[in-house]
This record gives sequence, C-alpha cells and structure tokens, in this order.
Amino acid sequence: MITLYHRADCPFCWKVRIALHELDVPYKEIEIKLGEKHPDVLALSPKGTVPVMVDGNLVIWESSIILEYLEDDHHAKRLLPNKAGERALVRSLHYYSDAIVGPAIRDLIFEKRSKPKKSWGAAVIADSDKRWRRRLTELEAKLNEDDRFAAAFSFADCALLPRFGLADHYGAGVDKRHPGLLAWYQTMRRRPSFRATEPPRPEFR
Repeated sequence: MITLYHRADCPFCWKVRIALHELDVPYKEIEIKLGEKHPDVLALSPKGTVPVMVDGNLVIWESSIILEYLEDDHHAKRLLPNKAGERALVRSLHYYSDAIVGPAIRDLIFEKRSKPKKSWGAAVIADSDKRWRRRLTELEAKLNEDDRFAAAFSFADCALLPRFGLADHYGAGVDKRHPGLLAWYQTMRRRPSFRATEPPRPEFR
C-alpha cells in the first residue's frame, strides 16, 4: 500500500490527497505538523519537505510527479484527457497553479497563519489579495462554456482546488466578481474527494 507523508493544510499535499481519492487508490497517511522535521521525511526527500509518497521501493517527493505516477500506474480512472493537446492544456494549468496562482495568495495566508489578528500587516494582505484577484481574472478566461477547465475532472482541478479552498479558509475566497470560477468552485467543493481531504479551517487568534 502507498504511504503518504503529508501536512493537512499544505496545498501540494492536499492536491495529492484529492488525486488519490479520485482514483480510488488506498493509502496510509502519516501527517506532519507545521514546522515539524520528521526524520523519515528528512531521510526520504532531499528537500526535507512533504508530500512524500512511498510505494514499495519507490519514493517520490515532488507533488506533480506523484500525480503523473498515479495516472500511469492506476488505470481504472483517469485524470488526464486522451488527446495530446488537451493533456498539454491540463498540464499547463497544473503548472500554472503551482508556480503562479499559489505564490499570488501565499503572502496573505502566511501573514494570517503566522501572526495574531491584531498584528496582521494590512499592506501585505492587500497586495497579496490584489495579485490573487489578478490570477482569478486570468483563470476565469480559461474556463470552457460549462465553467470547467477540462471535459472531466483532471490534474488542473486537483491543483487548483486546494488554492481556492485555502483562500476561502483565509477570507479571500472567490466571489461574484468571477461568476464562472465561483460556479466551478461551488461544484468542485461538493465532490467526495474534496470533502474527504479538506483540512480543518484555521482559528484566528
């Protein structure tokens, strides 16, 4: 059985958990707390960070490669389209989520997560929220006529859902300014994979 070292509120880890649930792959969870230096993770990953997936003798410590491995190794369900062009589009959105969407909202989340509410930096939060809203406008334009990123649930959804979920948790959720994305998020968050893997909402001090 697959073993997954993860942190509940890490978007890269959440992405992997969603994929595992969508593909009906059983796995054992070892949850790492924020700031914890777990000896297994330090031994298994050259980055010393989660997620880390162990499947027999195979160790994968990069979230995007974990998804590719799951897609290749478990064929009952698929998270990539059949056509090459559509696969490229989904992979591009997956990368866009990790490399561009995530950094846009990261400062807002880190500010609210690491400090008591009275010490939050308003300028930091406002700047991050502005960048996040810019990314939302770009993503809105990438939706198809059904308010989806692909014909079926895909890598793109696995990657973007945690970003939207965490933004929601930290008071920066998508709203009626982006109606297509709001419809997408409201539909996606009802999926069993989202409900089963969503981390607890933070309690602000």
